[in-house]
Amino acid sequence: MLQQRSRSPILVLVTLALIIGFGPGTAQASTTPFQPQLTAPRSVAGPTGPQREVFGFALASSLSDPTVGYPSWDFSLLSTVAFFGLHVNDDGTFASDSGMTVWNSATLTSLLSTAHSHGAKVVLTIVLQDFGAGTPHMCAGLMHGSTTIAKTVAQVKAKGVDGVNVDYEGLNGRCGTADSSWARHTFTNFVASLRAALPGGSYLSVDTYASSAIDPLSFFDPAGLAGSADALFVMAYDLEYSNYYRPPASCSSFCLGPTAPLSGYYYNDSTIAGWYKATVPASKLILGVPYYGRKACVAAPASNAYPTSSVVADTYLDASQESTSNLVKPGTYTTHRDSRDPAGDERWDTWVNTTLNCVRELYWDDTVSLGHKYELVNNSGLRGIGLWNLNYGGGAPELWSLLSTYFACPVTVTLSASVTTTQFSVGLSAGSCNVASFDVQELDATLNQGWFNESATKPVSGAATVTAEGYPGHTYQFRVRAHSAAGVLGHWTTASTTVSATATRSHPFSGLYTLDAFGGVNAADSAFLSPSATWGSLNIARSAHAQPSASAPQSGAVLDGYGGLHPYGMPIAIKTSAYWAGWDIARDFAFMPDGTGGLVLDGWGGLHPFHVNASTTALTVTGNAYWPKWDIARKVVIFADGKGGYTLDAWGGIHPFGINGPSPVAAAQITQTGYWPGWSIARDIVLVPGDGGHSGYTLDGWGGVHPFHVSGDGSTMPAPIKTAYWSGWDIARGVFLLPGSATAGYTLDGWGGLHPFGGAPGILSQSYWPGRDIAKCVWGA
Repeated sequence: MLQQRSRSPILVLVTLALIIGFGPGTAQASTTPFQPQLTAPRSVAGPTGPQREVFGFALASSLSDPTVGYPSWDFSLLSTVAFFGLHVNDDGTFASDSGMTVWNSATLTSLLSTAHSHGAKVVLTIVLQDFGAGTPHMCAGLMHGSTTIAKTVAQVKAKGVDGVNVDYEGLNGRCGTADSSWARHTFTNFVASLRAALPGGSYLSVDTYASSAIDPLSFFDPAGLAGSADALFVMAYDLEYSNYYRPPASCSSFCLGPTAPLSGYYYNDSTIAGWYKATVPASKLILGVPYYGRKACVAAPASNAYPTSSVVADTYLDASQESTSNLVKPGTYTTHRDSRDPAGDERWDTWVNTTLNCVRELYWDDTVSLGHKYELVNNSGLRGIGLWNLNYGGGAPELWSLLSTYFACPVTVTLSASVTTTQFSVGLSAGSCNVASFDVQELDATLNQGWFNESATKPVSGAATVTAEGYPGHTYQFRVRAHSAAGVLGHWTTASTTVSATATRSHPFSGLYTLDAFGGVNAADSAFLSPSATWGSLNIARSAHAQPSASAPQSGAVLDGYGGLHPYGMPIAIKTSAYWAGWDIARDFAFMPDGTGGLVLDGWGGLHPFHVNASTTALTVTGNAYWPKWDIARKVVIFADGKGGYTLDAWGGIHPFGINGPSPVAAAQITQTGYWPGWSIARDIVLVPGDGGHSGYTLDGWGGVHPFHVSGDGSTMPAPIKTAYWSGWDIARGVFLLPGSATAGYTLDGWGGLHPFGGAPGILSQSYWPGRDIAKCVWGA
């Protein structure tokens, strides 16, 4: 248990009004293409540490204790650990006390090794506290400051620690000189001299009183100290000793109250932070919070009750376990929240103590009130949070979880170095952080394309899973970060995997994609691929197809309305023969079976050759239907033998043409089951494999799929297909047959929905835009 430090009544009434927040020693004595790219977050403590500084004092007295000492701490959530400490003698040397014994022991070596392995700093706290009349010890210590500096620098170098924390606490005064503020001026100069003497890169912090930023007579000069120190640790606790006689408590003598109220009381953390920010850059301010509370016997349970016994301190661990003590009379333990500081939710508990035979009252900071203080640090843009002290909280999991939630929320990614299926799982865990969601991005390192936004399942107990897709032989990198329930955005964590070149295909297609109106190439249960052009909010993308190859559909092109062909995925070079700048007249295109070129269809029925990767293969079209000045042509397909193909008009008419020779199919040979003269309702056409490769289906705008076939080429009429159907609603946009299948595939609606038919599996991951008719086509291989 903690013991309260004895205080002179004169000291309390006269000086504590200005010296608020006694130093650390006091309590001891007591996925779509429209998403923007995400950027990596700022880091104070390194690439994997807390977002802001988490500065914790470590008591030498119990440093090695496995329950409360450093073996119980989560160093991944700490930025700086201050060894407390080495005490300064009147002659400026260090006392040969228990602090020095631990400092020179293997315990310090182990602490340092553990901290450094997690990227946390360890600093030495030098301690000199004197509130006696005339502060003779403080005056003597400051007069021998050069000795202390030399001794301190020697210890820093000898132990390899990362810097110094200065915990000098006393009163401003003359110290026998003519300068009424000699102590204040000399201490400020002492800190400046210490900074100059420390090794380069050393971290220097100074502990200051909560009221010093508005007290010109304080022992501390925050603005002056900030010129030399990296950080000021603001001791914003023990505030009950200067709040009790002010509203809202308005007690006639000391009464219990919150040791660190957030608001409501005269001295509170919100006000103190504001005072300091007006004097010192926020980037140098560490708000100290208590891992302890205070309790006493009282006459009856009531807020701000008068003590009827001595006031003693409770560590967080003691306070959090008071309710389970065998000294509590059953049925008497009650928890409250301070109504005088509703924003702070400071907790106070009452119970009957059976040994003391009194009502016991305890004010303390639990995770609720601490969380509000952490939020203040984040919202105020302060450098970080300071904990007095780590030993008082030990390994309490709820405290470490709270720090993670407000300042770190690191993510662990579970991913095999290689996978043997094209679909695989990526495991995510935020550990003790109360995580709200994850950001997951993926890069195809083989194509050097990304970062693509993945979707993770909703976190359960801090964990979630991503279902990822990849192409055989490709390496994929993932970066993940967490959004905590407190609104903190964690650091990126990265991992990578390679999909085996012989990986088992997880779907009946190698890849399936939908095109949106703005050029987005949207994966459907498939690996991500990048388009080479998108057009923001301009609805100009018209069609997309895969380039036939062994790696299809990893490369292909997107057609814009002006006739431009833009590669997606694996880069290819495309040279077109027709382009209509500013005129939206291009409607579709098709690749030749060997992928060396193809044809672009304009709205009047014209077919215009294009070539891929410097191919010069002749592409001469014969016999194609043409409607000058009538925008009626909609789709084009090329036969598997490359000798011809069809164009589809808006009424459903199917028109054969030849390539480098006459068409292998005559119009009179075509028997079709869907045709709507005068009605622009036909939307797509596909060919079925086998049977000469000339038969297939057309799609109408309501979702109907209509077979057609060619007589005389050995083909038969394809089987009827039952698909999703929207009677009276022109919303169907595309149809896709699974590779090798004549009866199974998907239809695409204008909102992006993919609807399986013929036994095709449902699509689990796809882009969808409810209410927005922007999906243009579906393709794959």
